[in-house]
Amino acid sequence: MKRKRNDFINQPTFPGGLKAMRLFIQQNLVYPKAALDAKIQGKVYLKYVVDSKGDVIETKVIHGLGHGCDKEAIRIVKLFKFNVKQTRGLKLKHNKHIKIHFNLAQAGQQKAKSISQISYTTVTKESRKGGSQRSYDYKIEL
Repeated sequence: MKRKRNDFINQPTFPGGLKAMRLFIQQNLVYPKAALDAKIQGKVYLKYVVDSKGDVIETKVIHGLGHGCDKEAIRIVKLFKFNVKQTRGLKLKHNKHIKIHFNLAQAGQQKAKSISQISYTTVTKESRKGGSQRSYDYKIEL
């Protein structure tokens, strides 16, 4: 029986595959305010290391954009959690590369989603008998 070349070392996999990783990045990416103000868009290229537990332990920007985009890309990559199968009982570190896209069109959609509004009314024993009620409204912008 002939062995395939890629069976020798088990590579870490993101739960759900590449599509799930893209969705994770899209949902968790916060466009930096400095980059929005300067209208910066492009790609940040990163190199990172995954340990034997599936955690990202090191990140390094290979080619960045500045204006906070590099820090945001590093923050996102450090949130990754991979599934790692042991290779012949060895604890290996895996080097990976990724590029994270910063697009102003997506930033506009993201900004519209980040506003939440909460409202509630408190009722005390006295207000049940005809006293006053208090209403509160909060608007949260991220």
